[in-house]
Amino acid sequence: MSALLRLEQLLVRRGEFTLGPVSLELPQGEYLAVVGPSGAGKTLLLESMLGWQPASGKRLWRGQPWERSRPRVAYLSQHLPLLPHLSVEQNLLFGLACRRELPDPTLMEHLREVLGLAPYLGRATVSTLSRGEQQRLALAQALLTRPELLLLDEPSTALDPHRKPELWRLLQRLHRELGLTVLHVTHDRQEAFFLGQRIAVVLGGKLEQLAPPGELYRRPATLAVARFFAPENLWPVASVVQENGQVRVQLAGYPVTLSVENPGTGQWVGIRPEEVALLDPHRPLRQQVQENRFPASVEELVFLDGQAQLAVRTSAGLLVTLRLPLCPVLDRGLAPGSQVEVCLKPRSLYLVPETPGSGR
Repeated sequence: MSALLRLEQLLVRRGEFTLGPVSLELPQGEYLAVVGPSGAGKTLLLESMLGWQPASGKRLWRGQPWERSRPRVAYLSQHLPLLPHLSVEQNLLFGLACRRELPDPTLMEHLREVLGLAPYLGRATVSTLSRGEQQRLALAQALLTRPELLLLDEPSTALDPHRKPELWRLLQRLHRELGLTVLHVTHDRQEAFFLGQRIAVVLGGKLEQLAPPGELYRRPATLAVARFFAPENLWPVASVVQENGQVRVQLAGYPVTLSVENPGTGQWVGIRPEEVALLDPHRPLRQQVQENRFPASVEELVFLDGQAQLAVRTSAGLLVTLRLPLCPVLDRGLAPGSQVEVCLKPRSLYLVPETPGSGR
């Protein structure tokens, strides 16, 4: 895919905060999710890319300077661009009216169907719509303009948690059916993994890593990225030894040596809570859980939505967090004080440096 948008060393200073320098390419047809905590600079990235914030560096559209290209862009901000004095239908057509264009009948009908607009298109004001309905209307307003690039800034932030996946599936479907190029800003890590074909992690004004979801999940490039996605189960490393294709990691402060399948070096080693295995004493061990097995005691058990989170402490004093389906936890009657055996699977452990690496 050719690059639709390219940022080269984009640098923004606003007060004491600095964003960048950021360099990235957005191929045509890609869904890029930009994720980071509040205050990381995600919205500022959108605004500076659009030219709303003074910035140094280059912004290129199809290889040409952004200022001369006049790209067709739709920007859906956190504050939905709906006008209370206009009817629902007038709001729907507002973007086209600003361009003095007529709606494409085929696209209009498709959006009416996919976004379920028909039941409330005849209403006299948007104030009678729920937040979810307003979100769909604003999205349809943007898409009717047939943008070459759709920018979304925290589109699900005001929705109830159980409503968010519904919007995610709609965005996924529209991206696929309309061939959209999307840059989607969010602080929701699950949203980024659900939608992003690639994910850009922005922390403290820096682009820490840009990678497909699978790579980001398995190999966070820096300690900051690892802490953002899974702050549990990160331990400092005393030494890393590679011999005969095996990687042996000695933890700092604990008499623990771990086998790691992923080659590399780093100052920290980690594993995501859902990758830690709780071994069943009545079942034979699979090959992947033969190493890095530790007896442990359950210190804390918390029930989440469909899951259980356990904090266990091994006999060597290492605190390990697990997230498991409820069934095995309930079936075994686990509770604080229960004795268990856990496995830090070698294939699931990753080494990370403290400073940015090649994922930047």
